Amino acid sequence: MFSVVLGAAIAFLVTLSLGSKFIEFLQTKKFGQFVREEGPQTHLIKAGTPTMGGVVMLTGLLAALVVVARPNWATVAMLIIVSVVAGIGLYDDWQKISKKRSEGLSVRYKFLLQIAAVVVADVLALRYVGMTQEVVVPGFDNNLVLGPGLIGLGLFSIFSLLVIAGTTNAVNLTDGLDGLAAGAGSISLLAYTGIAFMERQYDVAVICGAMVGAIIGFLWYNAHPAQVFMGDTGSLAIGGVLSAAAILTKTELILPIVGGLFVIEALSVIIQYTFFKLTRRRVFKMAPIHHHFELSGWQENQVVVRFWIIHSVLVAVGFSLYYFLLYNTV
Repeated sequence: MFSVVLGAAIAFLVTLSLGSKFIEFLQTKKFGQFVREEGPQTHLIKAGTPTMGGVVMLTGLLAALVVVARPNWATVAMLIIVSVVAGIGLYDDWQKISKKRSEGLSVRYKFLLQIAAVVVADVLALRYVGMTQEVVVPGFDNNLVLGPGLIGLGLFSIFSLLVIAGTTNAVNLTDGLDGLAAGAGSISLLAYTGIAFMERQYDVAVICGAMVGAIIGFLWYNAHPAQVFMGDTGSLAIGGVLSAAAILTKTELILPIVGGLFVIEALSVIIQYTFFKLTRRRVFKMAPIHHHFELSGWQENQVVVRFWIIHSVLVAVGFSLYYFLLYNTV
């Protein structure tokens, strides 16, 4: 527990102390946010706000892990996932900044990089961490076994890829208002710090706790009106830590509840796209759903705080389900 608290404190202090200097650097280099014209008109004023702030958040995380993390396979497996998805986000951010466009790394290369990272991490976790090729179904005595040998590895890697890709993209979609994704991510990761600790996955708990500290330090500058945006670097990193923690603690089926707001945001985009394709009409004024409430008259801070409240309730429900169902204490 001391290592978790110390890691969170170090990550918070490093991120907080480096934040202002990093923002000055981004401003000097004119690394500003590219804002789409089809978005809410109130967001046009945010054009040029420094982005790629996820870099300083990851610096805080790394500083904490250098001090408190143990060099073992669980840590390595988790960091492989986080490094790859954050690297993809960093490349995308750089493309947006340097070429003033919204396109980054192609979907094909993103997918290939994620597949490679997932397979390597799964092999390490299965061979050295003691993770099994099965999915724990809460409330049931029998788990879903994905098979032995290479077949099982392939199926488990596909499942892991879906968890990681779904989570990272959902967090990325949520990152549309000042502090929204960062605050929600810190709440989810705080819950996963507890889950990892209860599962005796102490190395996972240290990484989750350190990420919480880094996010809170970043929120100092990302609170409305934001001085800096995390960019894809930060949002994909948060999703990477969250999904990797779920996989290593075998709580993948609890993740959609603990990450409830991210699921809602992603579903709103899917519903909007599907309904429009079928009927040429929209369900929401704009998707993701946080923009719908903005266009309905809510102030940005109102949307953020109310969504945090909803998310906190969902996280509490998910954590309670984990505790009661997995420990059979109902």
